[in-house]
Amino acid sequence: MVFYYKQGKVPEFRHTFDSRDAVMKEELFGEESFDGIYSLLYHIGEPTRVRDINREEKREFDPSDDNSTKHRHLVTSKLGRKGSFINGRQYLFWNSRIRIGISKPAEKMTSYLRNALVEELLFFHKGKGRLLSTFGSIDLYDGDYVYIPKGTTFILEYSGDAEILFMETYDRIDLPGRYLNRYGQLREGTPYYTRDFRLPVLYSKTQPNVSDKVYVDYDTYYMVEERDTPVFDLVGWDGYLFPYAINIEKMAPIVGKLHQPPPVHENFSGKSFMVGTFLPRPFDFHSRSIPISYYHNNIDTDEFLFYSSGNFMSRKGIESGSITLHVRGIIHGPQPGAVEAIIGAKSTDEKAVMIEAYEPLKLTKTALGIEDKDYMKSWYK
Repeated sequence: MVFYYKQGKVPEFRHTFDSRDAVMKEELFGEESFDGIYSLLYHIGEPTRVRDINREEKREFDPSDDNSTKHRHLVTSKLGRKGSFINGRQYLFWNSRIRIGISKPAEKMTSYLRNALVEELLFFHKGKGRLLSTFGSIDLYDGDYVYIPKGTTFILEYSGDAEILFMETYDRIDLPGRYLNRYGQLREGTPYYTRDFRLPVLYSKTQPNVSDKVYVDYDTYYMVEERDTPVFDLVGWDGYLFPYAINIEKMAPIVGKLHQPPPVHENFSGKSFMVGTFLPRPFDFHSRSIPISYYHNNIDTDEFLFYSSGNFMSRKGIESGSITLHVRGIIHGPQPGAVEAIIGAKSTDEKAVMIEAYEPLKLTKTALGIEDKDYMKSWYK
């Protein structure tokens, strides 16, 4: 997302100080060395003060050796609550660029987290919470997408019923380029507008009541910093790179006279993926329309779908929290009887998150443990 945002107090010129105040410690928070998108952060103390640092192995990611390529259905209601958002993430799918999973935390986060290598996109399926980061605070609700840039130090607060779909990616998470005009502004006719995004509000209080440890995530291990100065100590920041949230209730689905293919539901994109949202909407309004998806072969993508709520018109045996993976090379589409049953319907109440991965997705051992083994046969019944 490309627009300027400012919070708190910043100097008149970059990399200068005001002789009337204590010298603020300026941090450049940016991507692609000094050439990419960035913000400038102004600390009270030195952000480099790490008293000690130790390596800790990361055990959440459990890739399987199941290499069979077929359509899958996972029932995430079978996953129990586990750990905090740091050590309780339950990974389900992965490739060399992205990882996808579910967090049903049983414990509060009592330390800070910072992803060194990946950006995160969260979807609050259930519950509410708050993202506390260096940049400030964002209140969160069910139906929220939450974007967290890599390098962000944060704590996630959540209610006891929270269920969070998460995606981690080595690629930058951005808005689709076709939604932007040549000035970087969102065009008219897109599913959302700049006013729909919620941004961090700098704290009136500086610190959450947690330990002084920061878990820096390097995919297969953590480097755990022990700090002796406050982590959230900004007096101000400005720039173009920051966390944000947007609720799916703010989004406006694109509809048409005839069937609209999945790309019209796209909300976020990267080099190796796209993320879209299926939302309640009127169906196609041609008098003889078939308001359901084509049979298709996903020739260049694997299609991940997380069913949040409602009645998904083309699938049977799906419940809230179900996940399907439809792989490239094997045709899929409406299950038997679905096309005939949907003719004449005027609308849908479905809410689902779609991730199209341009590189094949593999399963973890956790995923295999909650798989509906008969799903591949569901088109033959």
